[in-house]
Amino acid sequence: MRLARINLNEEIINYEEITENSKFFLLGARGLSSQIVHDEVPSKCDPFGQKNKLVIANGILTGSPFPNSGRTSIGGKSPLTGGIKEANVGGRSSIMMARHGIRAFVLEGKASNWKIIILDQNGVKIEDGDEYVGLGNYELCEKLYEKYGDRIGIYSIGPAGEHLMKASTVAVNDLEGYPSRHAARGGLGSVMGSKKVKAMIIIPPKKSKFNIKNIDDLRSIIKPFAKKLATTKETFSIYGTPMMIAAMSEYGGLPTKGFRKGAYDDAQKISGEKLHEMVTKRGGKKRLACSPTCVIRCSNLVVDEKGNHITSSLEYETIALNGSNLLINDLDIIARIDHACDNAGIDTIEFGASIGLAMDAGRIDWGDSKEIFKILNEIEDGTERGRLFGNGICHLANEIDYERVPHVKGQALSAYDPRVFKGMSVTFATSPMGADHTAGAAIAGRTARTGKDYGDLTDNEGKLDLSYELQIYTAILDSMGCCYFIGPAYETMELVADAINAIYGINLSRDDVIDIGKTILRNELDFNRKAGITDDFNKLPKFFRSEPSNPVELKVSIPEEELKNFWKDL
Repeated sequence: MRLARINLNEEIINYEEITENSKFFLLGARGLSSQIVHDEVPSKCDPFGQKNKLVIANGILTGSPFPNSGRTSIGGKSPLTGGIKEANVGGRSSIMMARHGIRAFVLEGKASNWKIIILDQNGVKIEDGDEYVGLGNYELCEKLYEKYGDRIGIYSIGPAGEHLMKASTVAVNDLEGYPSRHAARGGLGSVMGSKKVKAMIIIPPKKSKFNIKNIDDLRSIIKPFAKKLATTKETFSIYGTPMMIAAMSEYGGLPTKGFRKGAYDDAQKISGEKLHEMVTKRGGKKRLACSPTCVIRCSNLVVDEKGNHITSSLEYETIALNGSNLLINDLDIIARIDHACDNAGIDTIEFGASIGLAMDAGRIDWGDSKEIFKILNEIEDGTERGRLFGNGICHLANEIDYERVPHVKGQALSAYDPRVFKGMSVTFATSPMGADHTAGAAIAGRTARTGKDYGDLTDNEGKLDLSYELQIYTAILDSMGCCYFIGPAYETMELVADAINAIYGINLSRDDVIDIGKTILRNELDFNRKAGITDDFNKLPKFFRSEPSNPVELKVSIPEEELKNFWKDL
């Protein structure tokens, strides 16, 4: 496998072989991007400057048939948080890269005019991209399909990324061809925009260059695991992440009315069950894979009443932050918001949280979807008001002088009220990435090790351990290119070690794999501390400690000193 270092200043591509003696051996996806950013990007550099780098990397297991191993990590210094950032995403492109023998693209410097980058059987090349400037992700994909064929993989930015909006995303086309998969958090689309790269196109290789040392051993590992996932995730496959809407409302932890409440009276109207009914009735699709090796297949494709595509996939976070959080109880409206965000290239979590703040501040009426669509149009156009809402919740709060801001380290909270989900409160506060649920998703029912007692969901007991362990195991799965739905748990690490050994012909133990996760987190924390994001930033907004949640009357109560010292033994 190789790195493709793309010098945009000089339009030179240098390839770097990853051998067993390379410091990048056994580093993929998040692990690789974090190592490169830690080692090569000055911690206090301008995220939009020459010295920041954008890393687009697949995982250690990507390219193999290991279940759910087809994700891409996008990494760099975040313009939203000012710290290190990794956002991962499904779609077509990651496995195509791996089959070309490319572990990662590293975008260095800045082009003088807009470019597209193409990977084909002859390698990487840079072409003029001015003709695509201003296009939304959907129209862009159609034009690229016309030119390069409809089997290509695409990484792209929408107008928000071109305008350097700090909540902008990198889009990836899904298996059905839509640009609806997004590496959304942290504003890395704007870093791609600052380098004037509109899109990266992967031409499908004729033959895979990804080598597996012991394919029979690998098959013996993955066959029972894939079967287990398909069986145990059956209900999840049918309803997907939206099935959590009703449950989170029952727990009292569903963001509602700008985190003023935790239960939504109309939760059933936007629930996973309601979405399932709507999709199947209209002839949409359910049980779709987000990437080629996915066996859980929890995605959906939403169509309108005439059968026209609206979005795919409509997920829990998007529904919650743009539904209950804004008092919008219409799945069609929420799906259209998702489509508009995907087209503009804006993070649905950051956007929904920002709109919620504006509504809480009295700048927009609760539930006013017409105003929301006006704002999304202005984001595409790059107007002053569009920039107000496209640069993240903290930018908006600062501009309108509003103090009640649900964020950590500059990034908006996702769809779990930390007053109720005590383990998630720890993850939000302590993750190097800002308020990122995927960093260690301590949701209801999740443990990090079989047989270990992590306490009840709403109790502090055991939650420091739970978040700590989940964050390590999740960093490992991210670095494998795996969806964390396969299980960020101690037991899974043995399986990961066995798979790595079969693919690469080595002899790692479970403890060796766990050490990889710890090293990733050390790199990320070290970068942040040098950037000025110290352990003092490991805290939640004060209102979560002073305002009891409604209706369950809970507050964040884990001592701030414990959050500050969370990583001391890493």
